[in-house]
Amino acid sequence: MKYILSLDTTSKFSSISISKGEKTQIEYNFTTNDNLSSMLIPTIKFLLETINLDLNDIDVFGIAIGPGSFTGIRVGLSTIKGLLFEKKKPVVPVVTLKALAYKHIDSNYPIIPVIDAKREEVYIAGYNFSNQSKTEIIPPQLINIKNFKTKLSPFSNLNFIGTGAEKYRDFIKTNFKKSKIKTRTFFIASEICKISYKEFFNKNFVLDLQDLKPFYLRKPDAEQNYKKI
Repeated sequence: MKYILSLDTTSKFSSISISKGEKTQIEYNFTTNDNLSSMLIPTIKFLLETINLDLNDIDVFGIAIGPGSFTGIRVGLSTIKGLLFEKKKPVVPVVTLKALAYKHIDSNYPIIPVIDAKREEVYIAGYNFSNQSKTEIIPPQLINIKNFKTKLSPFSNLNFIGTGAEKYRDFIKTNFKKSKIKTRTFFIASEICKISYKEFFNKNFVLDLQDLKPFYLRKPDAEQNYKKI
């Protein structure tokens, strides 16, 4: 059975999880602050020691690649690359929206993960997990909240989840009468472990760390501001 270590730093709801197969062995959830980059590796080592493992025992790594906080995404990717600098082990890049949706993999209705992107914009995607199969019904994208209703008009009986769903709760309740907002933790490292386990056996992983890249749906603020100068 494979040991998997997964990491999510794409939002203030950061998390680290270690699983054996799909079964979580240990998980650490925390709200990030300015010392995120300096605490990640010591925390990972502490979690490994707690369950009598070391880094060499980990067979597969999972990492959230975005969308989300640009700084957080960079920190997470840099941490994984640092840990594996002298090792060649499979890494599964996981889209944050997909990991959020996996919290409701038992749902009979489409899951719409919504992440607040500020500026009255949200990152969204859509997944259908009915009949034990997963179908992406809306690809990950960035949209203005004004276009939210139009984008989702072909669907009904939706389940919304995520920071964006919480922020725009009143808007969703008003415009999607037959839908629900599911309140559940935003920590997703354990879901990333489950996804990574499946993707590894489907050979969907990277071995060359140069192939491990962020998934941005919006250009970083610094890049946008630079072009305005």
